[in-house]
Amino acid sequence: MKVFLQKEGFLWFSHGSLGADLSWTLALIFTILFIIGWRMAKKAQGNQHHALTFWAMISMLAYFTVYYLARALGALATEGKEGFGGPEWIYRYVFSPLLTIHILVVSVGLVLAVYMIILGFRVAVTRSGQRILQSGVLKISRPALLKFSVAVFVLFALLAIVRCCSPGRLLVYFFGFLLVMAVLLIEKVIERLIPDGERRHRSIGTFTMTLYVIALVTSTITYFMLYVIWPPKIQ
Repeated sequence: MKVFLQKEGFLWFSHGSLGADLSWTLALIFTILFIIGWRMAKKAQGNQHHALTFWAMISMLAYFTVYYLARALGALATEGKEGFGGPEWIYRYVFSPLLTIHILVVSVGLVLAVYMIILGFRVAVTRSGQRILQSGVLKISRPALLKFSVAVFVLFALLAIVRCCSPGRLLVYFFGFLLVMAVLLIEKVIERLIPDGERRHRSIGTFTMTLYVIALVTSTITYFMLYVIWPPKIQ
């Protein structure tokens, strides 16, 4: 998979690999689809919103999980100036911070994608053939939260055992686990602040859409810096 993703890209204006070009293109497409889905929700088009957003999120999770694992892109910001052809000061003060922000935003966005799928199924009901959000108190039970936390820990532990070959990558997986736990903790806080499931779904949905826009902006800037303005020294 890694060799396949490192093949020559298809965007004529870029020196990016196939994986880089595909990732940026899909990030653009997914963001547009999410914005369209968000607008559908605003117009009370529940069925269309559910179908579009659900399959777009599943596709996004599938591709970017495979891509990040195959390329170990999260370790790039912790393992030195790999593949960047620009000046050292640009790498240190612009590119690296932007890449780190992008990775954090994408990580939170991927976790929230899973959460929003689950929340959507829990809070939505079908009336007269149309999916609508049902108002009412909605909470995650402690046993369910504990089971999910254990499952996440086992997953990250297995990934670390199988794939870690450097301290930088181990650090990425460790912070990935902490990130998921932080999101779960924040969710419990949000449950207290916004106990109503319908309002929570709308609020977190808007926040998630904002994150995806930020992810696209940071992805575009880092992509152009890495593959258009300063072609990589190492492919």
